Amino acid sequence: MVQRKQTLFLALAAVVAGLANLFPFATYTVADLQVLFRSTGLFMSDGTPLEEASPKVPFAAVLGVLAVLPLVAIAFFKDRKRQLRFVRFVYLFALGTVAFAVITDRSIQVFLAGRGEVKIAYGPAFAAPLLVLLLAFLAERGIRKDEALIRSMDRLR
Repeated sequence: MVQRKQTLFLALAAVVAGLANLFPFATYTVADLQVLFRSTGLFMSDGTPLEEASPKVPFAAVLGVLAVLPLVAIAFFKDRKRQLRFVRFVYLFALGTVAFAVITDRSIQVFLAGRGEVKIAYGPAFAAPLLVLLLAFLAERGIRKDEALIRSMDRLR
């Protein structure tokens, strides 16, 4: 149901996770070399892939799954308890995505540190899993409020 605020939060979380594929996670600058960390891998500033340091986790697939999970949670609107459990699963998946992104970021920094001092500029995609986590939390609050409202209505009957 679109009129429920948790549905809007979950839909927004799906959009944020989907758009994260369009933006870089981080941009690394070492001397005159610039490297982009995108969801599809590592690339030089001219767009050529950096093969020797490709990420072990396929972030495009992970972000795709992170975009689909909130949409699946919306589909459980008739069963609030199941929807609540699924939103908690979205939490765990978003936290795992953040952990993989941080670990990959650190390993890229170590790889590039051999060439000199590394300067980092984080992109919007790095914050996307955290924003999905926040939106899932807000959706969970909305689901809990709906559940409390239904229980209070049952007491009045």
